[in-house]
Amino acid sequence: MISFLHFLFGLAIGFVGVIPPGLLNLTAAKVSVKQGRRAAIIFAAGASLVVIVQVYIGVFFSELLSQSPEVLTMLERFAIIIFFGLSIFFLIRARLDSKPQLKPLHKADYKLFGQGIILSALNVFPIPFYIGFSSFLASRNAFEFEFPMAHFFILGATLGTFLMLCAYIKYVKRFGFDSTTFARKVNYLLAFMTMAIAVFTLIRIY
Repeated sequence: MISFLHFLFGLAIGFVGVIPPGLLNLTAAKVSVKQGRRAAIIFAAGASLVVIVQVYIGVFFSELLSQSPEVLTMLERFAIIIFFGLSIFFLIRARLDSKPQLKPLHKADYKLFGQGIILSALNVFPIPFYIGFSSFLASRNAFEFEFPMAHFFILGATLGTFLMLCAYIKYVKRFGFDSTTFARKVNYLLAFMTMAIAVFTLIRIY
């Protein structure tokens, strides 16, 4: 049951983390339009593969923090910093008017898979994202770093990322992946959510 909860935590966090329109999901949507869903799913699979390493790094650094004598306070303070930073990031993204100019992709399957890996590896933002959330959960005794719980969390986060990319691929024509209005609303929502978590944690410890 505990392992399953870790899987659900990872699934939810991985899913939410890829909601903001960015290079990965917009590229996946673009591939879907230009080359079809199958090609886009191959790209998404490559991008999601890198998430395993990114979440592992995030959990690793979060575990290092947990070894401090003042584990609870340190984890919560670190989580506050991360979530305030995420909130500012989402607000900045929401205020940006420009959209990424993506060139049409016409590549073989293995090249699409490789491009997904490369673009995802260049995107280091998920690492502090997962450090913040795993620290937040650990500070409330809702996260364990031992095997297999942490590995179920990593598996869930990877699957959640892949599912959200697939959602972009499937519903690209319905919600308009290049809509700045859509991007702005989602980023404002996530900015509010991360700010609320940071403020709640700040009030709780002070």
